[in-house]
Amino acid sequence: MRRVILWSGWCLMALCGVTSCMGDGSGMVNYHRVGVIRESPMRCIYTTDDQGRIYVVSSAEFENRTDVKDGDCCVVDFETNFSETLADGVYDADIYKYDSVAVWPLKDNLTDTTIVLENERLVTLDFGKSLYLEGRFFLQSRHTNHQTDQKDIFDLSYDPALRTEQDKEGRTIYNFYLRVTQEGGTGDSSRWVNTTAFAIDDFLEWAKEVESGKGEDAIHFKINYPSGFNADTTACVWDDTEVFTLRFTN
Repeated sequence: MRRVILWSGWCLMALCGVTSCMGDGSGMVNYHRVGVIRESPMRCIYTTDDQGRIYVVSSAEFENRTDVKDGDCCVVDFETNFSETLADGVYDADIYKYDSVAVWPLKDNLTDTTIVLENERLVTLDFGKSLYLEGRFFLQSRHTNHQTDQKDIFDLSYDPALRTEQDKEGRTIYNFYLRVTQEGGTGDSSRWVNTTAFAIDDFLEWAKEVESGKGEDAIHFKINYPSGFNADTTACVWDDTEVFTLRFTN
């Protein structure tokens, strides 16, 4: 199924998200969402629901945190009834769990797709749970043989000079390439599900200028990733995700 998102000035209108909620008798609702930190009009968390509506939450305690900054990403659990505000458009919430999400750049220098990287790991992408929010693209990956204390290094890149391909519908598709390598790790291996984010706002500004100049109103991209290695482990076997679409207005 194609992912379609609409934004105006990078304002999200519709997407497929990863949220869950549960209410109680007082009208308070518990939410589990990904979020992006912003510093205006106060230190707050931008989140979105399943229909793509953006909600901004904060608390007195969160505003006073010194370990977060603008553009950081998170997975957050909070409770609110979306009635009391702390600032214009910012709802008061009980933020009772906050987990940082690593933010990686989208590089405009394409990885060498002809080789296997040192300590390269194979992952499965749960693209159905991908999400765009505030210049960040959230992606969930599933890892096997993940060791204790293992650090996963994500590298997402594309080649601006070799930008696109045409699909059967005549759409211009931008190709991103994802590599994952391992640092460290000890002990037994287990399965691991990871949520990470990529800063794609610079790419979107550039691609919007390119596509709008051709009379288009959308950016389409997919992610290519190694799904296996050849017999002698000297080359990757590449697979790709479905197409993710971001529609824009001027």
